[in-house]
Amino acid sequence: MNHITRITHADRRSAGARRDTEIARCARGFLRRVAGDLRLRAGQHDITSLPAARGRGCRVTLNTGRLIVEVADAPARNSVAVSFRTRHGRSDLSGGGDNAVSLDQISSREGYEAMLAALRLASGLDQERRQEAG
Repeated sequence: MNHITRITHADRRSAGARRDTEIARCARGFLRRVAGDLRLRAGQHDITSLPAARGRGCRVTLNTGRLIVEVADAPARNSVAVSFRTRHGRSDLSGGGDNAVSLDQISSREGYEAMLAALRLASGLDQERRQEAG
């Protein structure tokens, strides 16, 4: 949970590239951990970063063929948002509706495990794991 703690407590008073770089670095680390905990192989996912633009903070996404997990900095709200949505193949960039994840939830071990269970269910990974085992 260290990456989430760093992201949620990032210093928002100092605007600029340094802050965006730190948030993006922590977000990439968090998404690498999520990918590892979901047991995604290297060819099954990628992590991309979109740099901050005027009025919009940086955005880091974990992309699979069925799921997008996004960590986005929202400078207007002084917060970081974590969300996920389903998709149909890598060319589907819109996917379904965003499912927001509470930062309070994922800062605890139980909440993080619940988020992983929801991601497995949304992406169909739980069904694939059961088929492999059976």
